[in-house]
Amino acid sequence: MHKNYREPIKIKYLIIALIGVVIFAAALSFFTLRSSNTTTANKPKVEYTKVKKDLDQKFNGNGKIASIKQEDNINDKNSKNPHTVILVILTDKQTQKYLKTTYEAVQNDKSSRDQQLYIASIQKIISDEAKKLHNNDDVIQFVYKDNKSYVPVASSQKHRNLIKPVKVSK
Repeated sequence: MHKNYREPIKIKYLIIALIGVVIFAAALSFFTLRSSNTTTANKPKVEYTKVKKDLDQKFNGNGKIASIKQEDNINDKNSKNPHTVILVILTDKQTQKYLKTTYEAVQNDKSSRDQQLYIASIQKIISDEAKKLHNNDDVIQFVYKDNKSYVPVASSQKHRNLIKPVKVSK
């Protein structure tokens, strides 16, 4: 009987293949590390400690009503560049209920003058603080939580309001 034997692997070809794999792996890791460093260098990171402190004083003067959070490198419809968003999140449950009914009344044109003044004052504070931002892309937002989503009441960049300010009737 005749048995089929496989020919032995030539050592020369094995060494060449291993050297090729090592060179390919080294080149791949070099270019992968190089590209990630350039993307992190382009991301803006600005600390707005004074703006956050001012917002905290204005909204938390009578107790802990809101939390201020900064999120960096946000990509959304407000700007084509990555930017920073400072969120003022209403945390007090009773104030959330009042703000929700007030904001819905203002949106539906069924609000009293006091309700309009309440929303307009929040929007004015956010707008004034946004003028202190370092660039035109960064945003300050005032939001309250409704079920599982956040509803923006005021949102401003340095030179414009992203949510139309409430007009107070006379």
